[in-house]
Amino acid sequence: MEAFISGDVPWETVANHRSGEVYRKFLREGELAPGVGYTADLVKFSEGAGTFTAPRHRHDYDQFRLTLEGCPDYGHNVLAPAGQVAYFPAGAHYGPERIEGGSILQVQWSHSWVTRQEYDEMREQLSQTGRFEDGTYISVDDTGAEQRADAANAVFEAVKRKRFGMTALAFPTPRYPQPIVMNPAAFAWRADGNGLSSKVLARYTENDVYASQHRWDEDDATLVLSAERTQLLWITAGEIRIGDVSYGPQTAIWSDYAEITNVVGGAGAEAVCFGFPIA
Repeated sequence: MEAFISGDVPWETVANHRSGEVYRKFLREGELAPGVGYTADLVKFSEGAGTFTAPRHRHDYDQFRLTLEGCPDYGHNVLAPAGQVAYFPAGAHYGPERIEGGSILQVQWSHSWVTRQEYDEMREQLSQTGRFEDGTYISVDDTGAEQRADAANAVFEAVKRKRFGMTALAFPTPRYPQPIVMNPAAFAWRADGNGLSSKVLARYTENDVYASQHRWDEDDATLVLSAERTQLLWITAGEIRIGDVSYGPQTAIWSDYAEITNVVGGAGAEAVCFGFPIA
């Protein structure tokens, strides 16, 4: 188990390859399950001239995003106001994006994942042979013809070409045609009989990834994060306890696969939970 208390960490400026001013707090990266890598961040967006925009694009990895503040516009009328959760299927197009102010919790994962260090180093290398402009990477090929690619995908492709010898980034057939937004406020609580109530927001794909919300109705009720998968618990209200240590809102609790984490809460505590591919 690992806890990340977001208030203890300052925001850092992102070397953004798209337009706008963006800041992040790096949460964690590693392996969600054998062979499945991931990166997790808190991301804050600026307003006005610093508004974040990105063209319509897609990725070869899955994502969960929880809106903490603001109302991101993910394109084609896909809006995710504060408190709502969005699932982005690998291979599905989304955008054009426009995010003016606010912040999100974001987790991205896939097989053959590119680490933050690999990404940043390759972005710097690509900057020597081309330029990043408004979400696009622009370069010139051997014949002198201009080539354009989605900025993030250009970096991922270059890393995977170097590591795996890939000739081009391979996009999976989308399991769902576009991002799916879940509104937890529209779901009813269901008591589980152990001093807790839950909302199962969704379960996706053959890998059984899920999003849920939990509420402690009684003091010292225990939510058990089981060992078959990595799970992320984001505390939104009240106080929880793991062992002898207590945690409040805006804390991320990671429970890795092959471990069991018992989360004891006080009455009124709430959290959003993400379950990742089964190990």
